Amino acid sequence: MCKDLVSTEIDYPAWIGAIAAIIGVPLSLVSIIKLVSKDKDREAQIGKLATIAIVLEAQTQAMLEQNQLLAQQVDIFRNTGLLHAQDGEAVAKLQAIEEQKLRLSVQPRLWLNGAGYRSNGELHIDLNNKGEVAYLDEINLISGNVTLHSKSLPYELEKGERRNIYGRANDDSHIKDAVYMIELLYHNSIKQNYRAVIEGHGATAKIISDDPLD
Repeated sequence: MCKDLVSTEIDYPAWIGAIAAIIGVPLSLVSIIKLVSKDKDREAQIGKLATIAIVLEAQTQAMLEQNQLLAQQVDIFRNTGLLHAQDGEAVAKLQAIEEQKLRLSVQPRLWLNGAGYRSNGELHIDLNNKGEVAYLDEINLISGNVTLHSKSLPYELEKGERRNIYGRANDDSHIKDAVYMIELLYHNSIKQNYRAVIEGHGATAKIISDDPLD
């Protein structure tokens, strides 16, 4: 009886395909990593562009307010004898407008870009500035069962920059259930003082007031 001979020939195309598949796995992983990195880069770029847009919007608003004050000055000149004789009331109005223009030119404009908390229960509030430089002097808790920490004061918050305000619950309750109010005391580059108040509930926070003190 003749036995069938077992073929010992190597199937080279199959081996080549298998090797190519093995080599292709890390290459595919590299491609995926590159795509993820590109997505993260895009997110970072979008975030930067969004910040620039917010700053430009604030600058436009400041220019509109400056133009309104300038129009008031022109109106005073047109409707008084200021150019020919000293008009005390008109001079006082012009001086007040000049002071407003000066304040506008150096005014910080604080805003919040949300808030959140980590798995360890730490609260972080994203404080931003779309106006001129703000010099943070104090961060105080007005109310709430929260402890503020890592204040890093005094702090110079430049236009278009951000920093976090940190806190954690005082007891065993979760920070997401905490209700709080925080006071920010700061001044501008010509030493005019401001007070802003943040109201929050867990990871939801907003500035409810931001007013000059003098």
